[in-house]
Amino acid sequence: MSDRDIVITRSFTAPRRRVFDAHTQPHLLRRWFGPHGWRLTVCEIDLRPGGEWHYVMRGPDDHEMVLHGRYLAIDPPNRLVMTETNVDCHARAEHESIITIELSGNTLLTHTATFPTRELRDAVLDSGMARGVGAGFDRLAATLEHTMDWKIEMIPVPVTDVDRAKEFYAGKLGFPVDVDHTAGEFRFVQVTPPGSGCSIGFGVNVTEMKPGDLKGVQIVVADIERAHADLVERDVDASPIWHIEDGQQVDGKGGAWNSFVTFDDPDGNRWVIQERP
Repeated sequence: MSDRDIVITRSFTAPRRRVFDAHTQPHLLRRWFGPHGWRLTVCEIDLRPGGEWHYVMRGPDDHEMVLHGRYLAIDPPNRLVMTETNVDCHARAEHESIITIELSGNTLLTHTATFPTRELRDAVLDSGMARGVGAGFDRLAATLEHTMDWKIEMIPVPVTDVDRAKEFYAGKLGFPVDVDHTAGEFRFVQVTPPGSGCSIGFGVNVTEMKPGDLKGVQIVVADIERAHADLVERDVDASPIWHIEDGQQVDGKGGAWNSFVTFDDPDGNRWVIQERP
């Protein structure tokens, strides 16, 4: 270790491969990276020597932090070396550091940040970088306790008329039909909103809910105005765009994660569209 290094060690009760994956796979990084109260809103990874990575973190009061760099060495599940620049940290904005992550034994992680000068190392220490990394490792430890991914596959929608519902969701909204299966007194139709990892299903003997009981399931979109225009063009009776202000629903767009549109299907099941930052 040199006088230009900050070294942080942490033991995890998880296989090295899982800890390595948690540093290199976006869907895992989004679960833990950053101090408490921060989340990754952008996580782009080109995992190869010379490939670039780019993170954007959003924290309390909508503060943002941008990190980026390139990969220098990749040896799963033992070692990962990359450059890092933090454009929002005064001490690091114009300097690259080298981050080395080594995994050994069962399972010891050694995180070494190497800076161009000792003075820069000291400035970064004063900025609280080590505390932030440590807090992130606390979140990583909690993430690793969950050994499986739990993904919602299908939301049942109670409907009165299956063909009418199919015409609405597939014909009017344009959701592709994955399944339309009938067996005796059972019929099941499954459609999936474009880009969604979760489907919706309806039919005969599919759910014990009554038609109209489903209220408030949220779908996220990148552009609420475009989504609203698309719904109107498809002749869907969608609400105007609204947001929450002082606990009340107010017309117009709000801030990040605070712009919505609602619409009902023919049975009165209500959906909420939310703009994702």
